[in-house]
Amino acid sequence: MKRLALLALTAAVFQLGWTAAWAQNLRKVKMTIPVVAHSMTPIYVAQGKGYFKEEGLEVDVTSTNGGGPDIRALIAGDVDFSFTTGDNVVLAQQEGKKLLMVASGLNKIFINWAMHKESAKAKGITESSSLNDKLKALKGLTIGFTNPGALTAHLAGFVTRKAGYTPQQDVNMIAIGSGPTWVAALENRKVDVALTAPPVPETAVSRGFAIPFLSYTQYSELGAPEFLMENLIVRPDTAAKDPELVRKMTRAVVKANKWAAQATPEQLAETLKPFMAQIDPALLLSGAKAVIPTISPDGRTSERSVQVTQDILEQAGILKKRMPYSELVANEFLPK
Repeated sequence: MKRLALLALTAAVFQLGWTAAWAQNLRKVKMTIPVVAHSMTPIYVAQGKGYFKEEGLEVDVTSTNGGGPDIRALIAGDVDFSFTTGDNVVLAQQEGKKLLMVASGLNKIFINWAMHKESAKAKGITESSSLNDKLKALKGLTIGFTNPGALTAHLAGFVTRKAGYTPQQDVNMIAIGSGPTWVAALENRKVDVALTAPPVPETAVSRGFAIPFLSYTQYSELGAPEFLMENLIVRPDTAAKDPELVRKMTRAVVKANKWAAQATPEQLAETLKPFMAQIDPALLLSGAKAVIPTISPDGRTSERSVQVTQDILEQAGILKKRMPYSELVANEFLPK
């Protein structure tokens, strides 16, 4: 009996030692994300389910509190990957800074808008008002987006022009940051309406000072059925020098996509909870339910999503030159 106990103890010590050694041998990888939000679901799932570790990777994820700085850190070589919106890949390319999208996380726009109740009252807008009436109501208002150069800024310009107005002339647009600063700006009516990824707009609504304005489900009515919403992005030099690292990262993301796309909202919310611990459980669950239909199950970046993204940038008055699909996307790193 003593011998069996000793053998069991020895095996346990060996296992602990092996696990520690294995953990020390994980390759460290740095990645940026723009915000803490449901749109980061594939990365949170890859972390929470251990898919990065299965590939021998320890991924250090840093939120830059808004789009723009995340992609600039990748361009500067401060990080190895970014998981962010593809509009900035297009814009970087037109400035001569080439990046590659190697896996799609979310392939539909997942950005919601909220409107301050007093602004809504003044404009005669309710949650059930038609999309056309809501667009008309933007005239003379101030829209809050997260950061200059972020998708929220681009969408603010796109929607303003779709409404028939000129940005910064008929409609004012200002940066208000992300998370708590976004909520505070809307609550204090520094802006009339604001947009960002769930669950932040829903937080404003739940606190009673805002109403839902535009939903992510309505972008298809504005001509955007697909979009480069969240993508795994890498510099071409990394892809050329270390293709196996890129393959490992794409495998982990695609595993996460497939799991999340088939999960129940409750299962997904439970997996997201450690990464979004400050979020009200009801909002965490509703956001999990909302994000599932936007997830790309196979990780492939479609030509249509590239086209629609460039259409939006063009209509927002930002795109100077359209970029070929082949220069922006590298699907060959995806698992076969």
